Amino acid sequence: MQANRFARQMMRSGKNEFTTAFQNPNTLFGMIGIIGAAVILLAMVLGLQIIETTGAIEPFLQQWKQAVESKQPGLYQQLWDSTAQIKNRSQYERALKLFSREKIEVDIAGLRPQTDPKNANRQQIERIPVTLYQDGKVLVVIYRDIIVEKRGLLQRWKLIDDRIQDDLEYSDITEEYIVQDDEEIVAQSANPTPENPPSQPFNPSVLPNKVVTPSRTAAPEDTSPIVGETPLDTQLKLSQVLGEWQQAWQGKNLKTYMSKYAEDAEITRVTITKGREHATRLNKKQLREKMKSLNAVYSKIRVNISQLQISGDNAVADVNFFQEFVGTRASGSQPAYSDYGKKELVFMVDPADGLWKIYAESWRHYKDVPKYPKL
Repeated sequence: MQANRFARQMMRSGKNEFTTAFQNPNTLFGMIGIIGAAVILLAMVLGLQIIETTGAIEPFLQQWKQAVESKQPGLYQQLWDSTAQIKNRSQYERALKLFSREKIEVDIAGLRPQTDPKNANRQQIERIPVTLYQDGKVLVVIYRDIIVEKRGLLQRWKLIDDRIQDDLEYSDITEEYIVQDDEEIVAQSANPTPENPPSQPFNPSVLPNKVVTPSRTAAPEDTSPIVGETPLDTQLKLSQVLGEWQQAWQGKNLKTYMSKYAEDAEITRVTITKGREHATRLNKKQLREKMKSLNAVYSKIRVNISQLQISGDNAVADVNFFQEFVGTRASGSQPAYSDYGKKELVFMVDPADGLWKIYAESWRHYKDVPKYPKL
C-alpha cells in the first residue's frame, strides 16, 4: 500500500513539474524551435528528392518517347503544360495526327539538349528522328524539335512545344503526306488541281549567279569534265564509284548504295530558306532509314549530276557537283517532286578493304528561291 501511495505521489510530482516547465516561455520557445527545425529539415530532404527527379531531362525524354510510340493521346497530353498546349494547339494536334500510323519509332540516343540562354529552366532538343511505318514497311523518317521547361511548384519538366520539321531534304514528306490516307495521296498525284499542282523539275536559272547553265542539267552519262590537279588514277576510280553510287540510288538498290559509305560516315543536310540555314546531321544508320523511306515513296527516281569537280590525292579526295533529284510516284507519269542543290563528298581509301568510301557528305538545298528578272 505504501509503495502504491509513493508511486502516485511521484506521478503527481512529475506531472506538476512538466506542466510548470511547459508553461515557462523559454521552454515553450525552445520546443517550437525544435519542431521548426525538424520541419525545415524534412522540407530540405523532400526538396532534394524533387530536384533529383525533375533536374535530369532524360527521364522526361523516355516518357515522351513512350507516349509517342504507344500512340496514347492521354499519356501524351499529360506531358504538356496546359497553357502551352493551348498556345501551340496546331503543333499539338499535328502530333496527334501521327498516331494514326501503324507504327512509330523514336530514336533519342545521343541527343544533346540545349539550354535556353534566356531561361535556365528551359531546354530544347532538336532533330529527334521519328520513323513512321505503314504495311510493315518504313513510310518516312521525320524530325521533331521539342521544347521543355520546368513548371509548377514542384518544378517538373513539361512540354512547351513539339514541332514537326518541314525543311527536310525531300520536302514532300510533310504533314499532307504523313497524315492522309494513301488513297488520297494517289488521287492527288493522279489528278492534280490548281490547289494541288504537281511539282516541276527545278529550274537552275533561278539560282543567284547562275552557277549552272539552264540548258545544261546533265544526265548520268553526260557529266561535266573533271577539273583540278588530281592523279588520273584517283579521278578514274572516283568517277567509277560515283557512277555506281548514282546508279544504285536511281535503281533503289539500297545495299549497293550504302556500301559506298564508311561505317562512321557523317551526313549533313542543309536546307536554306529565306537566307536561314537549317541543318540535319545523320549517321549511316539514320541515312539508311531515310533512303528506305525515299524508295517507298517513289516508284521512279532520277538523279542528275553536273559541274563535277574532283580534287585530292591517292588517299583522300573532295568531290563536288550540282545534283538534281526527281521523284515520280507509281500513280502518275509526271514527277511528283524535284529539287536542286550542291553536294560535297569527302572520299577516303578504307584501310580495311582498300576501297574508296564516303566519309562525309554535305547537301545544300535552296528552298523557295524567288525568280528574279533578267538584267
